Amino acid sequence: MAERTERTVLNHLIETCRDAERGLRVAAEQVQSRELKRLLTRLAEQRHSFADELLPYAQRLGGGSAADGTAAAAVHRAWIQIKARLAHDRDRAVLEEAARGERYAVHAYDDAVADWIPPDAREIVEGQDLGVRVARRLVTGFIK
Repeated sequence: MAERTERTVLNHLIETCRDAERGLRVAAEQVQSRELKRLLTRLAEQRHSFADELLPYAQRLGGGSAADGTAAAAVHRAWIQIKARLAHDRDRAVLEEAARGERYAVHAYDDAVADWIPPDAREIVEGQDLGVRVARRLVTGFIK
């Protein structure tokens, strides 16, 4: 991210949440365990609501339009599908990739919390940061 402003930080979080939502939905489609499908679907819904929660704050700053997502995230979603087809342990392979995506989300929130956030959005971003950290632990907890 070239210029770090409140708007760009919020836009990056929204984009990260939208990418995570799509990735978690792809992961949910690929796993065989019903329990994992439910978890990944619930986390995708969480990211959808996180992005929706941040959108009004970004729009007030002149940002926050609906994005198609990043090219890197699209490649990662394709990689999840490829690994699912080729892996001996499909669920583990998909979860490892979901965990990789969660690490990215944790870093994005770390950067945002340490960066310029509109004061009226700080509490929301910090709460979402905690939610992303819990989600990462849940996903990695399934990897055996």
